[in-house]
Amino acid sequence: MERRAVMVGKKWFGILWGIVLIFVLSFPSESFAAVSVSKDIKNTASYFKSSALNSDFAVAALAKENLLTANEIKQYRGVLTDRVNAKKVTGTELVKTIIALKAIGEDPENFQKQNLIKRVYDTAAESSVTGYAYDLIALNTDDYEIPSDAPNTPAKIAAKLVDAELPDGGWNWSLSGTDSDVDSTGMVLTALGTYQDKHDKDVNQAIRDGIKYLKAAEKENASFDNYGINSCTTAQAIIGLVSVGVNPSTGDFVKKGTNPVSALSTYKDSKNGGYKWQTTSESSDSFSTEQVFQALVAYDLFLKGDTLYNFRNISRSDAGSTGATDSDAEDKDPGKSPGHSPAAAPPRVVEKHTKEVVTKTNTITNTKDHTITHNNTTTKTNTVEKPAAAKKQTPAKTKTASNAKKEDKPATAAAQSPPAEDAQQEPKKVVITKTTGVSPVHGWVGSLSAGAGVILLIIRKKFLGV
Repeated sequence: MERRAVMVGKKWFGILWGIVLIFVLSFPSESFAAVSVSKDIKNTASYFKSSALNSDFAVAALAKENLLTANEIKQYRGVLTDRVNAKKVTGTELVKTIIALKAIGEDPENFQKQNLIKRVYDTAAESSVTGYAYDLIALNTDDYEIPSDAPNTPAKIAAKLVDAELPDGGWNWSLSGTDSDVDSTGMVLTALGTYQDKHDKDVNQAIRDGIKYLKAAEKENASFDNYGINSCTTAQAIIGLVSVGVNPSTGDFVKKGTNPVSALSTYKDSKNGGYKWQTTSESSDSFSTEQVFQALVAYDLFLKGDTLYNFRNISRSDAGSTGATDSDAEDKDPGKSPGHSPAAAPPRVVEKHTKEVVTKTNTITNTKDHTITHNNTTTKTNTVEKPAAAKKQTPAKTKTASNAKKEDKPATAAAQSPPAEDAQQEPKKVVITKTTGVSPVHGWVGSLSAGAGVILLIIRKKFLGV
């Protein structure tokens, strides 16, 4: 009798254990990823805040996560003011300055009596693919008034990037380059992800080609290689993918149970919260940490339906943390939902050919769920404006490649990192549909799992005596 009871107990133990296992396996992996990324973002933010902020890209990412205090915003405004007043800012530094200004709520069209946006669209020509990518990112941080006959409009830049695509679907940092690399490709995807013309078939095709290139370039450990498998290149790939609406933590990007986002944790330096360039590096460095931080923020924003370099809802505020991106914007335009980058927000004016698309009088917007209706066609949308997070500065560290400026071929995968962010299988007013965080069903799934565990323990004790 006792033996039979034991057998029955084991049978029910196995059944309940199977149920618990099913619950665990059915729980979306993105839910765990979201929790982990949120924690990593806060920890990495502490790395930057442990000393004086000196990175435009770090400041921009911190601002998007509402992690800047009022005093930090004030201090960095002073840094940017001194920079703009000291000289004529150009090149990559100009783009970085525009991004940082928008992040803290300033107007780059009128900062210290200077129009920095005009300086970008008046640029006659860039010397590299990355130069054009940076320009496109800067011009799409908001809806600026850009003359359609300007030499460097978003449409013209996008066309040049499409022309620079190589046969394998990727890009090289140089306009005359013949070998694609992950950093440059991630950067271009980030830039094209901010360009909103879903009717541009050439741009859409270039984006699809870039995605395929990155799929083929991913290594078995879910990281990416440029001058060696490293965190910076992996971060740039992530930024580029989320900028065009691709989730790098699912599908074809999952390799042997891991993915590019989770792979970033393998580069973490447990001693100071920073990130190493390679897993074998002795310690973390600021450039790699900055790159990874942007990727983490870009991925987090992707899950929330936002993008890294879209600053349309950020208004000037010295309130810090809780108000740097929300309060003033809501007061000025109650219809906008703070913190998101809705394509629904009516732009002021973007090039002439774009203006007529985004200002149709029969456009109905619902900022709560980002629904846009044009000519009786309704679609869930989230304008992918923000580029991704790779940086534009070449690491001063000795990665392996050149220490050249971003405009030159980066010394490491990191060197070509631009900013990044979301669903853009169709750029320029792209319609993206993606999960925004953890499903409500996860709550009761967790409760059931816990309940099953309790029942399992009771049966085990009753029938097995343990």
